[in-house]
Amino acid sequence: MNLRRIESFIAVAELRSFSAAGTKLHRSPAAISTHIQQLETELGVPLFDRTTRQVSMTTEGQLFYTRCQTVVRELMEVSRELGDRSELRGGHVSIGTVPSISSLKLPAVLGEFKNKYPNITLELHEGPINQIHRDLSERVTDFAVAPQHEDSYDLDHKAIVNDPFVAILPRTMATNRKYITLKALNQIDQLALSHDTAVRATVELVFRNAGLRYRPKIELTHHQTVISMVEAGLGAAILPTICVPKEENVDYQVLPIRPGILTRQICIVTVNGKRLSPAAQACADQIVQALRE
Repeated sequence: MNLRRIESFIAVAELRSFSAAGTKLHRSPAAISTHIQQLETELGVPLFDRTTRQVSMTTEGQLFYTRCQTVVRELMEVSRELGDRSELRGGHVSIGTVPSISSLKLPAVLGEFKNKYPNITLELHEGPINQIHRDLSERVTDFAVAPQHEDSYDLDHKAIVNDPFVAILPRTMATNRKYITLKALNQIDQLALSHDTAVRATVELVFRNAGLRYRPKIELTHHQTVISMVEAGLGAAILPTICVPKEENVDYQVLPIRPGILTRQICIVTVNGKRLSPAAQACADQIVQALRE
């Protein structure tokens, strides 16, 4: 159904005049009359009773006018809402991420974003990498901040930063060395994240490629718990730099690992071919800027 015809109909219904409707819409009375005739033909009922002195709506015309008012009102509301979203005055952003990225880096970034765009709602989904990919594929999330992963053929990864892994040793094991090797780490009791995490998979692969067996003594589900266990002296751990607090800690020592082959790429991950909404794009851009800084 043609919106220009509906616009002409509403003007005639409200002004009770074809010429007045034409003046309001900057159309000729003939064009207005043609629009009404086309609508009546399309609907199969008369919409107006026309006399030489007045124009009045038929019963069917009154029903159509009432429904048209509802439709036009909803269209205007949608138009305003979309305008708000395009101007970042409103909207909703759903983000997926893994705990090793979200715990230290994202709170401050999302806080700044919320202060800048208070009417945009934010939703954060944390989980293992397989869940993050599933949420993207099922459109639960708009984008994810996650490490590069090979099992993601339908997803697009845009690299943000390189995130090297580091060794965290209890102060009771601390030495004056500037770095530690995989072979030396293999001689120390290890604390590790669970098998369903991308961090664990990366660490195991690097040890295997070096001809070493990775056999952690304790497995945990969250990297912050791993750090707390290191602080308690229960063993060493290997974690990405991004999830280790920068402040010096008296209970543990952070050392680079040599050779520096243990690393991961942190990316903005989206579904191939999907275009982000203005709000989601602005949020992703702010995260990228913060992580690169």
